[in-house]
Order: sequence, then C-alpha cells, then structure tokens
Amino acid sequence: MKLRGSLSAAIARLGLAAVALTGALACATVAPATAAPEQIQGCGWNESRGGERAYYEHCATNTNVWIQVKRFPRSNYHRCVGPGRTNLDLDATGAWYDSNYRGGLCSHPGDTGP
Repeated sequence: MKLRGSLSAAIARLGLAAVALTGALACATVAPATAAPEQIQGCGWNESRGGERAYYEHCATNTNVWIQVKRFPRSNYHRCVGPGRTNLDLDATGAWYDSNYRGGLCSHPGDTGP
C-alpha cells in the first residue's frame, strides 16, 4: 500500500511540473508589444493621416498588380504596384485593385497607364 501512495504522489508532482512548464513556455513565446513591426492600417487604400501621404498597401508577397488611382481635380490613372506600401499622389482620393485592366497583373512597379 505504501508503494501506491508514493506512486500517486509522484504522478501528482509530475502533473504539476508539466502544468508549470507549459505556462512558462506560453509566456516565453509571446513577443512584447514594443517589439511589434510597423502597424499596417490595412490592405488596399489608406487615406492620409497626421501629415502622412495616402498610400496603397499591397499585402500579397509574390505579385505586382494594377491599381486604379482616383484623383481630384486631375484625372484617374492606373499604376503598377509591388508588395508593400506605395505612396500615392497628394491629390489621391482613392485607389483599388483593378483586375480588368490588362488582366490585373503587371511586371514593373511604378509603370502607369490611362
């Protein structure tokens, strides 16, 4: 009978140790809030804020796409953008992905079209 009591106590200690280790590992893998990368407002059109220019955030990592840029008072145009942030004209009032323009994909970020 003494063996069973010792065995039960050992199993209980191992269980507590496992719970403690799991908690410690969970805390160790969480990155601190100060180490976060630059905050993306959102994929697509982002209006100007706090003196920053409006931009288009292309969130895919392996394609270049055509977007249509809306401007006022000047006319709209198409622009090829690559992954990441592309700053837009000072008078840009909107931008969106245009799958109908030349198939939606492009080769050279910075290229423009009507």
